[in-house]
Amino acid sequence: MQEMPNYTLHEAMRIVLSEAENKTMHAAELADEIYRRRLYLKKDGSKAQYTQIRARCGHYPEIFEALPGNRIRLKD
Repeated sequence: MQEMPNYTLHEAMRIVLSEAENKTMHAAELADEIYRRRLYLKKDGSKAQYTQIRARCGHYPEIFEALPGNRIRLKD
């Protein structure tokens, strides 16, 4: 089995958003892309839910901005 990178959720969010158009994505799309790339998995191997992504955005206001419509933007 291939060893996967072991990023924290906010690190994975930063990686994906840095490559997104306008550095912005819907929280659910962001969760799906993080899981698809296997950048972050919960301890049970499942994907982070969009609500977890949204909550992490609030914990790191210096990195992320929550926009209307449940969209997350990476700050410069």
